[in-house]
Amino acid sequence: MTRPCGVARWAGAARGLARGGLLLAAVAFAAPWAAAQALHWPTPGDGFEEGEPYEEWVQATASGNPESALFGCVRNNGNRFHEGLDIAPVLPRRRGEATDPVFAVMDGTVAYINRVAGNSGYGRYIVVVHGGVQPAIHTLYAHLASIADGIEEGVRVEGGQVLGIMGRSAGGYTIPRQRAHLHLEFGLRLTDDFQAWYDRQEFGSANHHGVWSGFNLVGFDPLDFFTRMRTGEVTSVDAYLASIPVGVVVRVTTDRVPDFVRRYPRLLWSPVPEEGVGGWEVMLSGWGLPLRFIPLPPDDRGLGAGNGVTEIIAVDPGQLENYRCRQIVSMEPDGAATLGRGGSRVLQLLFGFK
Repeated sequence: MTRPCGVARWAGAARGLARGGLLLAAVAFAAPWAAAQALHWPTPGDGFEEGEPYEEWVQATASGNPESALFGCVRNNGNRFHEGLDIAPVLPRRRGEATDPVFAVMDGTVAYINRVAGNSGYGRYIVVVHGGVQPAIHTLYAHLASIADGIEEGVRVEGGQVLGIMGRSAGGYTIPRQRAHLHLEFGLRLTDDFQAWYDRQEFGSANHHGVWSGFNLVGFDPLDFFTRMRTGEVTSVDAYLASIPVGVVVRVTTDRVPDFVRRYPRLLWSPVPEEGVGGWEVMLSGWGLPLRFIPLPPDDRGLGAGNGVTEIIAVDPGQLENYRCRQIVSMEPDGAATLGRGGSRVLQLLFGFK
């Protein structure tokens, strides 16, 4: 069993948006939700819980740089994004292989299991959806050596329950024995209509994972979340997401209501108008995590007249620079901001744009 990493209650949080030019400022808002949530560390190692620096318990890439195990633009000299946290084994090895069990971090339901290592860069991986928190985020546990008996799709699991054994499984590349690890992600699913988007990309390979393909998942920093929960700076998923700075605000012209806001209604800032929508203001983090949605009614400015027109309303240059490898926004020499490849992909998936 693992020890709970933190149990806390939350009564409010503050983070908002002030429009004016292209910069964001913090203003207060209240969120009407409070809940107690036990959070479990996903491996037997106690380095994090004992307050050891991350350099002592993460698994670096071949570069040897511990930062490469963290979340963000930490690979290939800052040019490649890493979506999760890589945690090293601590238990004695068997024939050189890791033996550490991997635990569910919270109560939830197993949504997906990939048992064929070669079908994904994640190798064998499990996705657990945590319906007891709001928004109902998922966690993803990758590079597993094996799946525990009784762990099947649709099965309820408790925080601290064994999901499998840490390993080095992967598709398309090889993880050496000495770098076996758990790759852990926290995140949200962009669309239920992922297959249609995937087919349009003409990747030349099958989608083996349905809506649980990594292309359809966008996460947030596991270490930052664990740390701020442990210290009590935030005390729920809701509060943590509310605290993430907005990197860009995009106005989208469309009459569609994305399934994302039905799946995560906590991120909808005002009700969908009875007469339908003519567009949305969408707030994204610097790496493309959808944070807030404001529906806009059809009006005489042309909202609702077509689908797929986008306009950048505001940006935080510092946030976008921190995550520039994601290419959410491109900044022109004259200061103009346009959607980058990463930002366009997020909106394609959210709204079904081609």
